[in-house]
Amino acid sequence: MKKPGRALRRALLLMLTAAALTADSRWHLQLTEVELSFASLPPALDGYRIVLLSDLHGASFGPDNRRLSRAVLAQQPDLIALAGDFADNHTQLPATAALLRQLQGSAPIAWVSGNHDWAGGALPALRRLLDQYGVLRMENRYLPLPWNGARLILAGVEDPNGPADMIRPAALAEKLRTEYPDDFVLWLAHRNDWLLREPSLPVDLILCGHAHGGVIRLPFIGGLIGTGHRLGADYESGVYRGERYAMLVSRGLGSSSPIPRLFNRPEIVVITLHSGT
Repeated sequence: MKKPGRALRRALLLMLTAAALTADSRWHLQLTEVELSFASLPPALDGYRIVLLSDLHGASFGPDNRRLSRAVLAQQPDLIALAGDFADNHTQLPATAALLRQLQGSAPIAWVSGNHDWAGGALPALRRLLDQYGVLRMENRYLPLPWNGARLILAGVEDPNGPADMIRPAALAEKLRTEYPDDFVLWLAHRNDWLLREPSLPVDLILCGHAHGGVIRLPFIGGLIGTGHRLGADYESGVYRGERYAMLVSRGLGSSSPIPRLFNRPEIVVITLHSGT
């Protein structure tokens, strides 16, 4: 006859295993829909849809990243924004290539670099890959995106890990506003510290990632781990509004951390822009 204590221990072990599998949310995609209104957005751009992806870090969701690409395409975006850290090293390039291959031609795709793109040594090969699939490399530049008889200005900045002599974000924004003083500006970046570094940047909406949602997320608390593996996460997920602009931070898709993502599903963010207050 089995001892009750052994059966209880086995049941407890099964429960803990199930809880761990549920908490380890690395492969369970989440679609987050966000509606944002801006008085500066032309009425003709009302309903403009952006899919934001960040921090892939070579992760694959199904063979050839098909689960991820199908989820993006189902949203029928007008723009796909890639906010950096897509390949830490050369071994992670195939996951990015598979994704781009399936997204190509569905909408304009814009990319900015992340810190791991620079640090891992794969950036030259990643750039060639982006060019192969017609991705807009927003390397400290801006351009008008026409839509429905109107336009918005898309700007993108290199990660601070880039060259020391590159143009600073404030200078790029000043140059942009000299040319487009009244247009709606969508600013694409990797890092999520804009409200601390550049609270008065003359743009309307910043899209970024970098924080991985705080890696571990707890109900009513949010993210626990900041960048650099510090305890306490700032601006790790969602929409933050400053006096000048709104900043939307994606929790990202993959991870570069040895700490597994817990209660923190990989995120596809779908932003719908509206004209008005």
